[in-house]
Amino acid sequence: MKNKAFLGIDVSKGYADFLLLDQDKQILEDPFQLNDNKAGRLKLSHIIDHWFSLGLKELFCGVESTGGYENNWFSHLQNLTVEQNIKVARLNPKGVKSVSEAALKRTITDAVSAENIAVYLIAFPEKIIYRDKPVEFDNTFKEARQTLTFRHMLTKQRVQLNNQLEKLLYQYFSETLVYCRNVMPNWLLEMLVKYPSAKQVSRASEKMLVRIKGISMNKAQAILRKVQPSTQSVSDQIKHLISETAREILHKKELIENEDRIITRRYEQHDQVKLLSTIKGIGPSTAIRILLEIEDIKRFASAKQLCSFFGVHPTFKQSGDGTWGSRMSKKGRPDIRAALYMSCLSAIRTDENTKQLYARFRAKGMNHYQAMGVVMHKRLRIIYGVLKKQTHYDPRIDLQNIESANQKKEEAEAKIQELNLHKRRRAERYSEGGIDAPISRIAAQKRKKQEASQSLLTKENTGLPPA
Repeated sequence: MKNKAFLGIDVSKGYADFLLLDQDKQILEDPFQLNDNKAGRLKLSHIIDHWFSLGLKELFCGVESTGGYENNWFSHLQNLTVEQNIKVARLNPKGVKSVSEAALKRTITDAVSAENIAVYLIAFPEKIIYRDKPVEFDNTFKEARQTLTFRHMLTKQRVQLNNQLEKLLYQYFSETLVYCRNVMPNWLLEMLVKYPSAKQVSRASEKMLVRIKGISMNKAQAILRKVQPSTQSVSDQIKHLISETAREILHKKELIENEDRIITRRYEQHDQVKLLSTIKGIGPSTAIRILLEIEDIKRFASAKQLCSFFGVHPTFKQSGDGTWGSRMSKKGRPDIRAALYMSCLSAIRTDENTKQLYARFRAKGMNHYQAMGVVMHKRLRIIYGVLKKQTHYDPRIDLQNIESANQKKEEAEAKIQELNLHKRRRAERYSEGGIDAPISRIAAQKRKKQEASQSLLTKENTGLPPA
């Protein structure tokens, strides 16, 4: 047995597949399968003990994040790190999938997936955060993630029902769509439950309509004027479908509001919620939503990691003469980005620092959404600082940090410019340079600028006056 080994674990519902490789990607233990129960996890412990008895010194284990199925195996291996020299990591499936694609594998089985995980552990150690001892995270917000998932499901169902009802109204009760340009109001849904067709509404008097909450006398008169000339024929089956769909949408809305009340009541007095609420534009409900997504700030080593995890970092592509696709990444869970966006809209009106940041990037030519992306990135960094340092948000400290960051940015840009020059010289060490090659007009202009800046930088470094 080699001194170092890598265990790839492909987790499925109820069981997992295992494959052990050495550092040269040679198989040390053929693929095997264990059930996800007490007996299966105990068997894994015995197998690992056997490997160490054969001379293994260090074991690296990896499981993909699969929405919770991997938790039992991950926790069990973490507990084993106390007794053995074991390191365990929870992996991003995107990286493992890329390994499989790079290897041009055409057939994927559980055993092949376990091999891909082990190969990823070997090939990209710098991308992996291992746990070599049990880490105690704050699980206060972890349980509520299940409630949040349930709420997301209800919201998705409500949107589906809304879309279905809108199509029905377009065909059989189009007069009401004028009231649905932004959202479908509750008063309209309640009216559709009782009167699902234009003919039924026209038979109802103004007094009957105003009994519905949200319908005033003027609105009732306007509704009756719209539906009285209607000639659309609606069958009893369609009336029933419209009425029940509207009733179900109201029910979903009630369930969503109830879940929001439960979560708010449980966490609104939590210290972390109060901390985030000191940031302008973030109220208790938004603070709770953000904390439910973050769970524990100790999971993230830096603000950069947090921004990347939630997909608010910028991305672009550069090749040949062009640079394109500069936009927000939008990887990761979208819910926190939605919460950040609404928070930033509020902060632009109430927080002077945020207002100036937004205005500065709009003045640079960015449209509203691009500038909002910058503000969202900044807001997430502020959230990281508040949670990491456990201090209230102070705009004065934020301004000091901005000034310090600008100074560091200037120094970093100078170093980057010098480093890029060194890299370019290294890359072109076998090239004659110049613009004699059959290059494009843009590339020729770029080379001229590079030669001019290189000449200027050389003169500055040697103390000669620029030409």
